[in-house]
Amino acid sequence: MRINRNIPALKALHQLTMNNSKLDKSLERLSSGLRINHASDDAAGLAITQKMNTQIRGLEQAKRNSMDGISLIQTAEGAMNEVHAMLQRMRELAVQASNGTYDSEDRKALQKEVDQLKDEIQRISDQIEFNEKKLLNGDIDQKAYVDDDTVAKIISTSDTVEPGTYEIEITGDATKSNILGKRITSVPAAMTQGGKIILNGEEVTINVGDTPNDVFDKLRDLAEKVGADLTAYGVDAGGIITTTAEAYITGADVHLKFESKQFGDDYPLTLSSDSGALLAELQLDSLTPTLGVDVQANIITTSDFAVTASISGDGNRVTVKDVDGFEMQIEAQPGAASSGAVSSIISVLDAGALTLQIGANEGQGMEVRIPNLSPKALGIDTLNMATVSGAQLALGKISAAVNRVSNIRSKLGAYQNRLEHTVNNLSVSSESMTEAMSRIQDADMAYEMAQYTQRNVIAQAGTSMLAQANQRPQSILQLLQN
Repeated sequence: MRINRNIPALKALHQLTMNNSKLDKSLERLSSGLRINHASDDAAGLAITQKMNTQIRGLEQAKRNSMDGISLIQTAEGAMNEVHAMLQRMRELAVQASNGTYDSEDRKALQKEVDQLKDEIQRISDQIEFNEKKLLNGDIDQKAYVDDDTVAKIISTSDTVEPGTYEIEITGDATKSNILGKRITSVPAAMTQGGKIILNGEEVTINVGDTPNDVFDKLRDLAEKVGADLTAYGVDAGGIITTTAEAYITGADVHLKFESKQFGDDYPLTLSSDSGALLAELQLDSLTPTLGVDVQANIITTSDFAVTASISGDGNRVTVKDVDGFEMQIEAQPGAASSGAVSSIISVLDAGALTLQIGANEGQGMEVRIPNLSPKALGIDTLNMATVSGAQLALGKISAAVNRVSNIRSKLGAYQNRLEHTVNNLSVSSESMTEAMSRIQDADMAYEMAQYTQRNVIAQAGTSMLAQANQRPQSILQLLQN
């Protein structure tokens, strides 16, 4: 028997200390609900669960991103619904204007409504936004640039146009239909002849005694009704050159010129009168109208256009088409080819598309493109229903615009359906990943409670035994006393 060192007490203390350490760990796991609270609890498990947690948080944010994308698309599609409604109304007006029972004033009223609808479509294109990001003005579509905007300008490119460098050659300028009057060598103070002037089926009455200004105002209003301009130059009594609109002048003579507002052969002009003498006085007799021509252009085959691409001109607009919806529209600038054929290089960059991050990792994005929805991009900026022929032409253009908006809305619907499935998939992935992480990181509360109860009992027993071990040296004291 020894009293210098109480070995049984030391052993009891050691066991009690180890048990208390395990008891502390059980308490920590029970209070936190986690099996892994420190790296020392399970080093490999901690590394795995942290990677899983990274994925889970990324998946949850990607789900929120996808829902934001759905909201953006719904905003754009809602605006397009109104554009569709306005296009349908414009087409209805074009059908109405095509009816021969309406006179020029009726068609003028119809044209006013069409103009207001075009203005509203332009406003929607310019102003509809989501979180201060413009949606319908082409900002979130592909970006295309020309090397020289004095030759051509980009109107639109379809989604299937791949980034690259494209080149066309403009070989002939677009021109406008016109009727050029002969020289009026002596402008009368008042008209000596009267009658009706008829331009593209619309008419105006010139009265005997009308002043030159009266006549010009009447003819100008007549030209406006049919989508044309009237231009004239003259010299007043004081030798001062006076002009109205654009000029055509030879010395001191006056020329009257009717000219279509639009380029191409779709806008012919015809002039007649019930009085040959009136036409002669205005020097508008025996004239041959000049029909406008469409722009002429070729594809440069060494550029990125496919060999199957085709090119056509409509007014001053060049359209290049190919299979799979490839379409590029370019506006040729007036007079670009006046000195001969000139080329225009179009650079298409994949820089404008909106990218939605719909995954937890790099490269898991989805591109959203929404083309420009302005009247010019839709091809309805030049509608003129002042005549039956103009209304007929408008019908075709509006129908094409309706189809274009329908295609864009269909694409947005496909985007939205994809994103809705993406949200569902992300939810399932996040749920599965969370379940897997829980199996590694979370504590089994029943097991931990059983461990806690066991260790608590052992702690109580250990404390009691330590007290007994500390009392054993007292028995040696009794021997010494005896």
